[in-house]
Parts: sequence; C-alpha cells; structure tokens
Amino acid sequence: MGRSDEKHNDILCAAIREFCEKGMMATTMEAIACRASVSKRTLYKHYPCKEDLLDAVVDLLLERVEPLQKLAFDPNRSLAEQLQELSQKVLQLLCDEHYLRLSKIVIIESMRSEKEATRLNDKFADCEKDMHNWFIQASEAGALGNFEPGMAAAFFYGAIKEVAFWDQAICWKPLLNKAEAEKLLEQSCRFFLAAIASNQGM
Repeated sequence: MGRSDEKHNDILCAAIREFCEKGMMATTMEAIACRASVSKRTLYKHYPCKEDLLDAVVDLLLERVEPLQKLAFDPNRSLAEQLQELSQKVLQLLCDEHYLRLSKIVIIESMRSEKEATRLNDKFADCEKDMHNWFIQASEAGALGNFEPGMAAAFFYGAIKEVAFWDQAICWKPLLNKAEAEKLLEQSCRFFLAAIASNQGM
C-alpha cells in the first residue's frame, strides 16, 4: 500500500469513528482531518465533502455483502445443506462488528433525510436484487415449491436479521454469541424447510 493509499484509508477510518460517535451531521471535516492526522487540504484532496465519505462507507458495506451475492444454487445438492451454508454466511456477516458499525451509520442517515434515504436505497437496490438470485435459482430448480422466490428470500433473511441484526443495530444489544448463533441457524433452516415441505404437500 502506497503512502497516498494509507492516507486514504486513515481518513476513511477516522470518518467512520467520527460518524459513529457523533453522527454525520455533527461531524466536521476538521474533526476528521484531526483524527486522521492529516491536513484539511489532504482531506479535501481525497474526499471533497462528507457525502463522499458516506458513499465510501456504503461501498465498504457492499464489499462485505458481495460474497452473498455470488452464491449460486446447485440443483445437484440438497436444499438443507445449501440453506445451512447460506445461513452461516449471512450470520458471519451480521455478527461482524465492523459491518454492524457501518450499517448504523447508513441507517441513521437514512432516517435523518427522506432524500438521503432514497439516494442510499438506490445504491443498495442492485445488491438486494443479487441477494435474491440464490432463491430465484432454487425456485427455477423446483426446490421452493410454490413459494415466490422474492417472498422466500424476504422470509429467510428477515428471520435471521430480526434476531441477529436489528436489535443490535437499533437498540445497541450485544452481538450473538456462538451458542445463540448456532441455535438461530438451526431453527431458521428448520422452519424454512418445514414451510416448503408443507407448501409442497398442499
């Protein structure tokens, strides 16, 4: 990593800490420069405004979600086995402290401004669509019965996030420990498979 890249990373890390502690509106470019140990001139060279820093935070979030977007359903493997792998990857992401920290910044900014919420939602639209691809492929392979893949994805991801993400992001509850995460993984997969079995029997 070159000196310029190091400064770029230092600035972004400083901005993330400032945003987490004070919120984006209360954070000043001067405070970010001070925390990153760079001049304001250097800061503005890398990031002309706080909105550009927020976009960089979003990019970091999208990078962390990318492995989920690339998962493909394999019709030659059991649904149960693949669901377990999918839920493990989802939980690994949601139980990542850095991911949670970045998510809080984006959530707060979305709540602060309808305009900003719309802009940020547009950035995440393709990501959400790609995360549904596994369920679309599973549906096309006949593995989901009559369930619509978008609804199946919302049900599966929603159940996991309800326990492992929202209380942690909004209410500052601690991340799940290993035993809690394993219990959530097992029950989420079991409920999902039972729902599909019931649907196929109708």
